[in-house]
Amino acid sequence: MRQRERFERIDVPRETPYRNVIGGVVCAVVLVIAAIVVGAVWNRVQLESRLGDTGLTGALEGQGATGLAEGGGYVASADEHTTVLFLTAQSLDAGAALDEARVLSLNTTQGTAALVSISPTVRLTVDDAPTTLADLYAAQGSAACVAPLAAAAGVTFDHVVVATGDVIEEAAALSGSDVSTLAASASDLLSKIRTDMDPQELLSLAEALSSVGLANLAVSEAPTQAETVTDESGAVSETGHVLLDAVQLNVALGLLVPAA
Repeated sequence: MRQRERFERIDVPRETPYRNVIGGVVCAVVLVIAAIVVGAVWNRVQLESRLGDTGLTGALEGQGATGLAEGGGYVASADEHTTVLFLTAQSLDAGAALDEARVLSLNTTQGTAALVSISPTVRLTVDDAPTTLADLYAAQGSAACVAPLAAAAGVTFDHVVVATGDVIEEAAALSGSDVSTLAASASDLLSKIRTDMDPQELLSLAEALSSVGLANLAVSEAPTQAETVTDESGAVSETGHVLLDAVQLNVALGLLVPAA
């Protein structure tokens, strides 16, 4: 009897001792690629959600022509300055309580900087009605505070940073970083802030702070005076609010200098 010739089918995969190994390697590679893609997307989301805040950008654009509160033998400084308003709150969510407000003034001409704290109880005027910085922040959020505070302080802010803690040191530590790696290198900082600045502007601020040196910041508290009212009998009493001394605040920030 003639023996039937056997043929191997090429359309059926053959079992090999390496089949499972190859499959595992392929799966591992796919997972690594997926992790890289997810990481890149997450980093981009972090940047876009924390930086370039349109609400804060609009608030900065809505500042009036505050001008400097010249007077008392002072004139506007001829140096170039960048002013940044830092609002520190318990969280970045709406309705959070404001803990502190500070204004950072970077003198880019002289390479110096001043950091002045402003009390949350400082009195502001909104729609011809009195309020405090803390109450306005709690009721309407950070963006609503920019223009009224600028008007009371006689300062035009260039940038705003809303944060859940003191992030100035962390911001300075970004000096030397690259925009492409910002989300990865500053993930902790980005989780704490919201700002109008884009990545390049944030890095420029970091370079300026690093150049000055945090130890060289001229730190002070904004000069204030108690707000008082006089009743019909002529008795004077304090309201519990404080008023900014705009002239001395600008002097502390280096925006006003003694007249020659």
